[in-house]
Amino acid sequence: MASALRNVAIVGASGRLGPFILKAVQDEPAFNVTVIARHNSAATFSAGTKVVRVSDGYPDEEMVEAFKGQDAVVLSLGFQAEHRHSALVQASIKAGVKHLVASGYGANDSNAAVREMFPIAACKAQMVWELKSLEKPGWSWTAICCGLFFDFCITSGFFGFNIPSHTAQIWDSGVTKFSATTRTNIGLSVAKVLACPAETENRSVYISSFECSMNDALAALKKATNVDEWTVTHVDTDEQIKIGTEDFKTTGSMMAMGKPALASNLKEAYGAILRSWGC
Repeated sequence: MASALRNVAIVGASGRLGPFILKAVQDEPAFNVTVIARHNSAATFSAGTKVVRVSDGYPDEEMVEAFKGQDAVVLSLGFQAEHRHSALVQASIKAGVKHLVASGYGANDSNAAVREMFPIAACKAQMVWELKSLEKPGWSWTAICCGLFFDFCITSGFFGFNIPSHTAQIWDSGVTKFSATTRTNIGLSVAKVLACPAETENRSVYISSFECSMNDALAALKKATNVDEWTVTHVDTDEQIKIGTEDFKTTGSMMAMGKPALASNLKEAYGAILRSWGC
Protein backbone atom coordinates (compact mmCIF):
# COMPACT_ATOMS: atom_id res chain seq x y z
CA MET A 1 0.00 0.00 0.00
CA ALA A 2 1.32 3.47 -0.88
CA SER A 3 2.26 5.70 2.03
CA ALA A 4 1.08 9.29 2.48
CA LEU A 5 2.82 11.90 0.34
CA ARG A 6 3.80 15.30 1.65
CA ASN A 7 6.79 16.77 -0.22
CA VAL A 8 5.90 17.29 -3.89
CA ALA A 9 8.16 18.48 -6.71
CA ILE A 10 6.69 19.73 -9.98
CA VAL A 11 8.70 19.77 -13.20
CA GLY A 12 7.02 21.93 -15.84
CA ALA A 13 4.99 24.25 -13.61
CA SER A 14 4.72 26.88 -16.34
CA GLY A 15 3.38 26.57 -19.86
CA ARG A 16 -0.15 25.66 -20.90
CA LEU A 17 -0.96 23.19 -18.14
CA GLY A 18 1.67 23.53 -15.43
CA PRO A 19 0.24 26.62 -13.67
CA PHE A 20 -3.09 24.86 -13.13
CA ILE A 21 -1.34 21.85 -11.61
CA LEU A 22 0.82 24.07 -9.42
CA LYS A 23 -2.17 26.02 -8.07
CA ALA A 24 -4.20 22.92 -7.29
CA VAL A 25 -1.34 21.23 -5.44
CA GLN A 26 -0.38 24.43 -3.59
CA ASP A 27 -4.01 24.86 -2.50
CA GLU A 28 -3.84 21.53 -0.65
CA PRO A 29 -2.40 22.26 2.84
CA ALA A 30 -1.11 18.68 3.13
CA PHE A 31 1.61 19.32 0.54
CA ASN A 32 4.94 21.10 0.65
CA VAL A 33 5.49 22.09 -2.98
CA THR A 34 8.77 22.69 -4.80
CA VAL A 35 8.94 23.89 -8.39
CA ILE A 36 11.90 22.64 -10.38
CA ALA A 37 12.66 25.06 -13.22
CA ARG A 38 15.46 25.53 -15.72
CA HIS A 39 18.00 28.30 -15.12
CA ASN A 40 17.22 29.85 -18.50
CA SER A 41 13.45 29.73 -18.07
CA ALA A 42 11.74 33.11 -17.98
CA ALA A 43 8.80 31.69 -16.02
CA THR A 44 7.90 33.43 -12.79
CA PHE A 45 5.94 32.05 -9.84
CA SER A 46 3.87 33.55 -7.05
CA ALA A 47 5.53 34.90 -3.93
CA GLY A 48 6.35 32.18 -1.45
CA THR A 49 6.78 29.46 -4.06
CA LYS A 50 9.92 27.40 -3.45
CA VAL A 51 11.86 27.17 -6.71
CA VAL A 52 14.92 25.02 -7.39
CA ARG A 53 16.81 25.88 -10.56
CA VAL A 54 18.58 23.26 -12.70
CA SER A 55 20.51 23.40 -15.94
CA ASP A 56 18.74 23.30 -19.29
CA GLY A 57 18.14 19.76 -20.47
CA TYR A 58 17.48 18.49 -16.92
CA PRO A 59 20.86 16.73 -16.46
CA ASP A 60 20.58 13.37 -14.71
CA GLU A 61 22.80 14.11 -11.69
CA GLU A 62 21.15 17.48 -11.05
CA MET A 63 17.67 15.97 -11.24
CA VAL A 64 18.51 13.14 -8.84
CA GLU A 65 19.81 15.74 -6.38
CA ALA A 66 16.76 17.98 -6.90
CA PHE A 67 14.39 15.04 -6.31
CA LYS A 68 16.03 13.89 -3.07
CA GLY A 69 13.74 14.36 -0.09
CA GLN A 70 10.64 14.52 -2.30
CA ASP A 71 7.81 12.06 -1.72
CA ALA A 72 6.28 12.67 -5.14
CA VAL A 73 7.28 14.11 -8.50
CA VAL A 74 4.77 15.54 -10.95
CA LEU A 75 5.85 15.86 -14.58
CA SER A 76 4.15 18.30 -16.95
CA LEU A 77 6.47 18.50 -19.92
CA GLY A 78 6.11 20.38 -23.18
CA PHE A 79 7.01 18.81 -26.52
CA GLN A 80 10.56 20.14 -26.32
CA ALA A 81 11.25 18.28 -23.06
CA GLU A 82 9.26 15.09 -23.60
CA HIS A 83 12.39 13.27 -24.78
CA ARG A 84 13.66 13.64 -21.18
CA HIS A 85 10.63 11.92 -19.64
CA SER A 86 12.29 8.53 -19.30
CA ALA A 87 15.41 10.00 -17.72
CA LEU A 88 13.33 12.01 -15.24
CA VAL A 89 11.44 8.87 -14.27
CA GLN A 90 14.73 7.10 -13.66
CA ALA A 91 16.01 10.07 -11.63
CA SER A 92 12.94 9.89 -9.40
CA ILE A 93 13.65 6.22 -8.68
CA LYS A 94 17.33 6.87 -7.94
CA ALA A 95 16.40 9.73 -5.60
CA GLY A 96 14.05 7.58 -3.52
CA VAL A 97 10.81 9.28 -4.63
CA LYS A 98 7.71 7.28 -3.67
CA HIS A 99 5.28 8.25 -6.41
CA LEU A 100 5.42 9.83 -9.86
CA VAL A 101 2.63 11.47 -11.85
CA ALA A 102 3.65 11.00 -15.47
CA SER A 103 3.39 13.58 -18.22
CA GLY A 104 0.71 11.59 -20.01
CA TYR A 105 -2.19 14.04 -20.13
CA GLY A 106 -4.37 14.04 -23.23
CA ALA A 107 -5.33 11.40 -25.78
CA ASN A 108 -6.66 7.95 -24.96
CA ASP A 109 -3.56 5.87 -25.66
CA SER A 110 -5.39 2.68 -24.60
CA ASN A 111 -7.10 2.53 -27.99
CA ALA A 112 -5.04 0.70 -30.64
CA ALA A 113 -6.73 2.61 -33.47
CA VAL A 114 -5.71 5.92 -31.91
CA ARG A 115 -2.11 4.74 -31.48
CA GLU A 116 -1.95 3.76 -35.14
CA MET A 117 -3.36 7.07 -36.37
CA PHE A 118 -1.82 9.51 -33.86
CA PRO A 119 1.94 9.19 -33.17
CA ILE A 120 1.78 11.15 -29.93
CA ALA A 121 -0.72 8.65 -28.51
CA ALA A 122 1.67 5.86 -29.51
CA CYS A 123 4.46 7.63 -27.60
CA LYS A 124 2.19 7.97 -24.57
CA ALA A 125 1.42 4.26 -24.71
CA GLN A 126 5.13 3.48 -24.85
CA MET A 127 5.59 5.70 -21.80
CA VAL A 128 2.97 3.69 -19.87
CA TRP A 129 4.57 0.39 -20.87
CA GLU A 130 7.90 1.68 -19.62
CA LEU A 131 6.40 2.82 -16.32
CA LYS A 132 4.89 -0.63 -15.82
CA SER A 133 8.29 -2.22 -16.40
CA LEU A 134 9.86 -0.04 -13.71
CA GLU A 135 7.35 -0.77 -10.93
CA LYS A 136 9.04 -1.77 -7.69
CA PRO A 137 8.26 -1.74 -3.97
CA GLY A 138 8.47 1.82 -2.70
CA TRP A 139 7.99 3.47 -6.11
CA SER A 140 4.75 3.79 -8.06
CA TRP A 141 3.27 5.89 -10.83
CA THR A 142 -0.01 7.32 -12.16
CA ALA A 143 -0.89 8.59 -15.64
CA ILE A 144 -3.89 10.86 -16.13
CA CYS A 145 -5.88 10.53 -19.35
CA CYS A 146 -8.09 13.59 -19.68
CA GLY A 147 -8.92 14.05 -23.35
CA LEU A 148 -8.81 17.54 -24.83
CA PHE A 149 -7.92 20.60 -22.71
CA PHE A 150 -11.32 22.14 -23.34
CA ASP A 151 -10.70 25.74 -22.27
CA PHE A 152 -7.43 25.90 -24.20
CA CYS A 153 -9.04 24.39 -27.30
CA ILE A 154 -11.78 27.02 -27.23
CA THR A 155 -9.64 30.10 -26.61
CA SER A 156 -6.71 29.10 -28.86
CA GLY A 157 -8.83 28.29 -31.89
CA PHE A 158 -7.77 24.63 -31.82
CA PHE A 159 -11.39 23.55 -32.25
CA GLY A 160 -11.71 25.75 -35.32
CA PHE A 161 -13.89 28.35 -33.61
CA ASN A 162 -12.91 31.97 -34.29
CA ILE A 163 -14.72 33.95 -31.63
CA PRO A 164 -13.98 37.50 -32.89
CA SER A 165 -15.15 36.69 -36.43
CA HIS A 166 -17.95 34.34 -35.33
CA THR A 167 -16.84 31.56 -37.67
CA ALA A 168 -16.67 27.85 -36.95
CA GLN A 169 -15.25 24.80 -38.68
CA ILE A 170 -17.23 21.70 -37.78
CA TRP A 171 -15.82 18.23 -38.42
CA ASP A 172 -18.32 15.93 -40.18
CA SER A 173 -21.81 16.56 -38.83
CA GLY A 174 -20.53 17.75 -35.44
CA VAL A 175 -22.68 15.34 -33.43
CA THR A 176 -20.01 12.91 -32.12
CA LYS A 177 -19.65 13.17 -28.35
CA PHE A 178 -16.21 13.27 -26.73
CA SER A 179 -14.79 13.70 -23.25
CA ALA A 180 -13.07 16.98 -22.43
CA THR A 181 -11.49 18.41 -19.30
CA THR A 182 -10.69 21.95 -18.24
CA ARG A 183 -7.14 22.64 -17.14
CA THR A 184 -8.43 23.60 -13.70
CA ASN A 185 -9.91 20.14 -13.31
CA ILE A 186 -6.76 18.49 -14.61
CA GLY A 187 -4.87 20.31 -11.87
CA LEU A 188 -7.40 19.17 -9.30
CA SER A 189 -7.08 15.58 -10.51
CA VAL A 190 -3.32 15.70 -9.94
CA ALA A 191 -3.86 16.95 -6.40
CA LYS A 192 -6.39 14.18 -5.73
CA VAL A 193 -4.06 11.52 -7.13
CA LEU A 194 -1.36 12.72 -4.74
CA ALA A 195 -3.84 12.69 -1.85
CA CYS A 196 -4.93 9.11 -2.65
CA PRO A 197 -1.82 7.27 -3.85
CA ALA A 198 -3.05 3.84 -2.79
CA GLU A 199 -6.16 4.14 -4.95
CA THR A 200 -4.34 5.42 -8.04
CA GLU A 201 -0.94 3.74 -8.03
CA ASN A 202 0.43 1.91 -11.07
CA ARG A 203 -2.38 2.66 -13.47
CA SER A 204 -3.92 5.19 -15.79
CA VAL A 205 -6.75 7.27 -14.37
CA TYR A 206 -9.44 8.49 -16.78
CA ILE A 207 -11.10 11.83 -16.04
CA SER A 208 -13.29 14.40 -17.77
CA SER A 209 -15.19 17.54 -16.87
CA PHE A 210 -18.03 16.68 -19.23
CA GLU A 211 -18.97 15.13 -22.56
CA CYS A 212 -20.00 17.25 -25.51
CA SER A 213 -19.93 17.47 -29.30
CA MET A 214 -18.64 20.21 -31.57
CA ASN A 215 -22.23 21.29 -32.12
CA ASP A 216 -22.70 21.51 -28.34
CA ALA A 217 -19.59 23.64 -28.01
CA LEU A 218 -20.73 25.95 -30.79
CA ALA A 219 -24.18 26.33 -29.20
CA ALA A 220 -22.51 27.28 -25.90
CA LEU A 221 -20.34 29.85 -27.69
CA LYS A 222 -23.36 31.36 -29.38
CA LYS A 223 -24.99 31.78 -25.98
CA ALA A 224 -21.83 33.14 -24.33
CA THR A 225 -21.22 35.68 -27.10
CA ASN A 226 -24.91 36.52 -27.52
CA VAL A 227 -24.46 36.02 -31.26
CA ASP A 228 -26.73 33.49 -32.94
CA GLU A 229 -25.49 33.91 -36.51
CA TRP A 230 -22.12 32.23 -37.02
CA THR A 231 -20.60 31.28 -40.35
CA VAL A 232 -20.17 27.50 -40.25
CA THR A 233 -18.20 25.29 -42.63
CA HIS A 234 -17.87 21.52 -42.48
CA VAL A 235 -14.80 19.36 -43.12
CA ASP A 236 -14.34 15.61 -43.41
CA THR A 237 -12.52 14.02 -40.47
CA ASP A 238 -10.76 11.34 -42.51
CA GLU A 239 -9.53 13.99 -44.94
CA GLN A 240 -8.21 16.11 -42.06
CA ILE A 241 -6.31 13.09 -40.69
CA LYS A 242 -4.74 12.56 -44.13
CA ILE A 243 -3.74 16.23 -44.42
CA GLY A 244 -2.20 16.31 -40.94
CA THR A 245 -0.36 13.02 -41.40
CA GLU A 246 1.11 14.05 -44.75
CA ASP A 247 2.11 17.44 -43.36
CA PHE A 248 3.89 15.76 -40.46
CA LYS A 249 5.75 13.39 -42.82
CA THR A 250 6.85 16.36 -44.92
CA THR A 251 7.75 18.90 -42.25
CA GLY A 252 8.22 16.90 -39.05
CA SER A 253 6.44 19.75 -37.29
CA MET A 254 4.49 18.89 -34.16
CA MET A 255 1.97 21.54 -35.21
CA ALA A 256 0.90 19.15 -37.97
CA MET A 257 -0.23 16.73 -35.29
CA GLY A 258 -3.06 19.08 -34.36
CA LYS A 259 -5.43 17.55 -36.89
CA PRO A 260 -4.83 13.91 -35.79
CA ALA A 261 -5.05 15.07 -32.15
CA LEU A 262 -8.47 16.56 -32.75
CA ALA A 263 -9.54 13.59 -34.88
CA SER A 264 -8.70 11.21 -32.03
CA ASN A 265 -11.61 12.79 -30.18
CA LEU A 266 -14.07 13.13 -33.04
CA LYS A 267 -14.49 9.59 -34.34
CA GLU A 268 -16.49 7.07 -32.34
CA ALA A 269 -14.03 4.32 -33.30
CA TYR A 270 -11.32 6.08 -31.31
CA GLY A 271 -13.12 5.68 -27.98
CA ALA A 272 -13.13 9.34 -26.97
CA ILE A 273 -15.74 8.80 -24.22
CA LEU A 274 -13.29 8.16 -21.41
CA ARG A 275 -15.75 6.83 -18.83
CA SER A 276 -16.03 3.71 -20.97
CA TRP A 277 -12.35 2.98 -20.30
CA GLY A 278 -12.33 3.22 -16.53
CA CYS A 279 -11.89 5.84 -13.81
